[in-house]
Amino acid sequence: MERNDMIIQMFHELRPMVFNFARKFNLEFDDCLQHVSLFMLELWPRIPSDCTNVKAYLCGAVKRELYHFLQRRGQETLSLDAPVASDSEETFADMLQAFVHKRDEAREDFITQVTHAALKQCRLEEQMYARERFGLNSFNPVLPSWSHKPNYNRTKESMRASMKRNFTRNLHVLALMS
Repeated sequence: MERNDMIIQMFHELRPMVFNFARKFNLEFDDCLQHVSLFMLELWPRIPSDCTNVKAYLCGAVKRELYHFLQRRGQETLSLDAPVASDSEETFADMLQAFVHKRDEAREDFITQVTHAALKQCRLEEQMYARERFGLNSFNPVLPSWSHKPNYNRTKESMRASMKRNFTRNLHVLALMS
């Protein structure tokens, strides 16, 4: 198969792998895809002539190159004491402190109350699952007013779907989301 045809075919076959990689490491998908495409073009002349499976060779090389790309990219460190701009006296720490002070505690308390009230309308096992899964330590599960016998063998997907239905029927929760 000719170089251009093979590169285009591999470009389409590797898209899902590159997408998953970019999502996993919080990278820009288009940047990763462009880097992989350029890498395959640069790699083509170096593929051994006795290579029997060019696709597998390219796939393995691309996977290794993505991890090298991630390593080379590295993480830039940022000092909180550094000024935001060269002509500014304000630091990142000052901005962060100002943001923390702007929190609306009354709204947070209201959201907590609405969430707890909506959860109390769910079945007991759903309440217990929500408390464990989402770390709602201040929430104490109670039997709902329309009590059913708890079924502790329900799947997590079933409980999530049921909680989602209950939350979408709750007018206070809907008001919070709008």
